[in-house]
Amino acid sequence: MSPKVGQITDDLSADEVDERPSKRTRRSLVACRRCHSHKIKCSGGNPCRNCAQQPEGSVECSYPMRDRKVLIQERFEACLSPIDSWYTSDADLLLISYLNQLRQENEAFRLGRGLPAQEASKTESPDQALEEKANIEESDSQENVTTNADFDLRNPLIEDRAWFVTDNASRQPIYIGEAACTAFGTRLRQFLKGNDPVAALSRSKYTIDKSFLRMPDPIFQLPNRAYANLLLKVALRFLGNDYHLMARKSTLDRMEALYRNQSSDDPVFLCKLFALFSMGEMYANRRLPSTKGSDIPGTGFFVQAMSLLQDIHEEASVLYVEALLIISLFSLALNRTKTAYTYAGMALRLCLTLGLHHNLPEGYPVSAVEREHRIRVWWSVYITDRITSSKLGHPVTVRDSDIDVDLPSMDRLTSAEREEFSDPSHLVAHVKLARITGDIIGDIYGRSGQAKAFVQSVQKILRSLRSWAETLPESVQISPGKPQKYAARNVASLHLCFNQCVILTTRPILFHIFKSRFQAQGAPAASPTTMALADACIHAARSSNSLLTQLWIDGGMAIFGYFDSHYLFSSTIILMMSSIFGTSSSDADREAVDTASDIMQSMVQDGNLPAAGFYSHFLEIRKGLLEFVEQGGGHPQNSTPAIGAATTMGDQGPLEHEVRLNAAAGTGQINDSNSAFLVQSALDDPSIQSFLTQGDVQWGFPAGMEMAGDMSLAAPWLFE
Repeated sequence: MSPKVGQITDDLSADEVDERPSKRTRRSLVACRRCHSHKIKCSGGNPCRNCAQQPEGSVECSYPMRDRKVLIQERFEACLSPIDSWYTSDADLLLISYLNQLRQENEAFRLGRGLPAQEASKTESPDQALEEKANIEESDSQENVTTNADFDLRNPLIEDRAWFVTDNASRQPIYIGEAACTAFGTRLRQFLKGNDPVAALSRSKYTIDKSFLRMPDPIFQLPNRAYANLLLKVALRFLGNDYHLMARKSTLDRMEALYRNQSSDDPVFLCKLFALFSMGEMYANRRLPSTKGSDIPGTGFFVQAMSLLQDIHEEASVLYVEALLIISLFSLALNRTKTAYTYAGMALRLCLTLGLHHNLPEGYPVSAVEREHRIRVWWSVYITDRITSSKLGHPVTVRDSDIDVDLPSMDRLTSAEREEFSDPSHLVAHVKLARITGDIIGDIYGRSGQAKAFVQSVQKILRSLRSWAETLPESVQISPGKPQKYAARNVASLHLCFNQCVILTTRPILFHIFKSRFQAQGAPAASPTTMALADACIHAARSSNSLLTQLWIDGGMAIFGYFDSHYLFSSTIILMMSSIFGTSSSDADREAVDTASDIMQSMVQDGNLPAAGFYSHFLEIRKGLLEFVEQGGGHPQNSTPAIGAATTMGDQGPLEHEVRLNAAAGTGQINDSNSAFLVQSALDDPSIQSFLTQGDVQWGFPAGMEMAGDMSLAAPWLFE
């Protein structure tokens, strides 16, 4: 016999009702903050199961504060009605009134759901109440399962590997973008046929007309064979490690066949070959009798290459991309930076249409040489796009998250096949620097990046630069000391690129310190970390200046090239600023500026077009600085400590010495002496080491620093 409602018996106590096991494990009514943000089921507890599975200390399992809902069972509620005479206090009367009101609202709710009046008024037994509660929990659990299934849903159109198909009309892999409507149609056909592979439909017809070509029947005149071989060797010496310009053995064999037959039916190969000739003649560093007027060497071959360039974007090939890449690089030497940026962008977009940013699936019918060739062409175009974008201060064209192709490697190649390629260590290092360059342009100079904490962006990039320097292969390192010793010209180029990344990252802070030192009293004092970051900018500039001077002495500077004149100008601006700080190194910096000025002027006289533009900027800046000093602006107006006080690379100035002692005592000395990069750019400074090893910095601009106003993108030449 079941007990009456309101009667508490020895057979069934209130505690025993609460302790009855439920039909399934009860889930937490309130999810922890981490589970709630990830939209996953929370087991409750502290920590919950999901948080407990994370690495110790990596997450905090905490719960939001919420109002508690207390379940009042009806059998207890019945004990309180009707009102017995022994309730005498006002508090008891208020409680009973509130509970009666809840019962009436509950009855009205049941009637609203269409339940019979007698059923609405019927009192449930404890067993019935627990069963209904279990059913509700079961329904809620099923709903949660559906939610988790939705959360785990994966895009059925995206497979693990990129989608490539073969085309009978083409000799190269055809990449299919998953977002294309035709790709969706193919996926649908594949499903309708039982998920069996289906052939992609042939390309749609498009208009083909000779009038679309620049020169339907191009005319060309080859240089003699010996001179052509010399030009290719010079081009490979200067750029063959920085970029993958060609498959070496295959290109030379094809050129030999061209000279034997004295004819060719492939204007794209001819275009690329003449572009290579132009690069070789330009980097030969001598003006030939055949050079017309003020043209730089190689211009004649470049004009021939441009006459052979065809607008074949619908039938693009890897060979065509190579031709565009070389044209972009030579356009820089012509000081046509916007043209170089445009051709680099065209090459990159064609790479995307060819799927070069993805790995070919394993087993795809292509040779190991062709597979590696595609990889290296992609990364060469990627580097060029990042470089030309940074020179003009433009955003990068493609996001790193959209790229999943391997880095260059020799692993899958035989000894004979390796003759086609250079050692990949240099190209890989260059790729990683190009990635960091993209972060610099986006996070330090991009408009959208200003929403982030500025110093946090600086910290992130300097961490990447330090990691890059620490993991640099020995084959592409330089020997510390004076003069700096480099194994080959391409190694020196890599150093200069690294120093330029440090300068781009830290020069906004140097400019902030420069303004603070020479403005009226009241500017806030800079922190040791800020001073060390500004000092790193000066050290990187000194390193570039010293290396470029050594290249000049060794005869290794590219007299007509773009990059050497660009790095010389960039480092000289920083040294001009440092020279008026009034430190013990100011005289040495002024002497370095004079040396750089002489080298730049000599390059201008030789006909270097980029150097001419940089030199005119240099003269205007020097004139402004001299007037600034003559008007008394060159004397510090506040007590901000001097920066850049080291007289030689690695020496310690007054501030630098104090910072090193304090950091060594407080955080412990970090030994990065094996990396000459870190020493020369002052990234081994203990204050910077402490800055890089602490958690993400949450503060924004240094006090008084207005990034958007100081480094406005409205002046693109600031990045040249």
